[in-house]
Amino acid sequence: MSEKTKNSAFFSIRDLNVQYKSGEQTVYAVNGVSFDLKAGETLGLVGETGAGKTTIAKSILRILPEHAVKRMDGEVLYEGQDIFKMNDTELRKIRGHQISMIFQDPMTALNPVKRVNEQIAEGYIQHHNCSKAEAERRAEEMLELVGISADRAGEYPHQFSGGMKQRVVIAMALACSPKLLIADEPTTALDVTIQAQVLDLIKRLRDELGTSMILITHDLGVVAGICDKVAVIYAGRIIESGTKADVFKHPTHPYTIGLFGALPDLKKDVERLSPIEGLPPDPTQVTEGCAFYPRCAHRCDKCKQYQYEPTQLSDTHAILCCNPVKEGAGA
Repeated sequence: MSEKTKNSAFFSIRDLNVQYKSGEQTVYAVNGVSFDLKAGETLGLVGETGAGKTTIAKSILRILPEHAVKRMDGEVLYEGQDIFKMNDTELRKIRGHQISMIFQDPMTALNPVKRVNEQIAEGYIQHHNCSKAEAERRAEEMLELVGISADRAGEYPHQFSGGMKQRVVIAMALACSPKLLIADEPTTALDVTIQAQVLDLIKRLRDELGTSMILITHDLGVVAGICDKVAVIYAGRIIESGTKADVFKHPTHPYTIGLFGALPDLKKDVERLSPIEGLPPDPTQVTEGCAFYPRCAHRCDKCKQYQYEPTQLSDTHAILCCNPVKEGAGA
């Protein structure tokens, strides 16, 4: 891939808001998220469970359950086109072809009564108008690509281990060579050894196919190994974003520093890790000021009235904080 192609921005989200209905309550899942992604780049979305990461991902493909969504607005721009303004026919041309997704749980992503080659071939037929035999040959090629022998193509999901199921899901997502791959915690259900193998596989295939990627995870080690840029999510907002070097070498938001502080350090002899005290805020409650205020070790009176005005630390590094942590101050 040429440098010119890699430096051209082709995907953007602008002021994304998503709210769910839950009985008589409203769940404020995503609140004003914006970011850009250039061709060939990988962005890591990092945060605790419930921060809104998966909602952002599913919003991109408009696959959130309609009965549960109260509000979904903003702009999702793919190659200059707003996905939110596309009709069903236009969406079907993009889903699985231009933009594809690796879902979090391979147990529920695969149909238990269909052979794996049929499931991989299904999307390929949809987007390439080819014969079943041609699509199944493509399915066998994809299985070989992800490290599964083609002679197992006719087997069912229950005949595969957890790690192999995840490889099948990856093969399904990459069968049409998408330009953008969304990977939603693709290794959460796997043991450590298989995690490493799957992550290496995703990284290798991304590089070989020139695919851009949005990787959703709560594992900073995974981000360090794969991503070019990082966006830290808290309470449905990106509270710190930048290049990998910006965020890993110069974390500035108290929450980001807390995440790094909770990681084990083999160079230090400590009896206990340093967790972030407290729990994430209730997404059904709208409060004034910074959502991280109750848990923040650096809070001040200004935080109670904070209106989420972004602070630009450099051309690539930004935070949502009125009392950022000074370099070297710690959590």
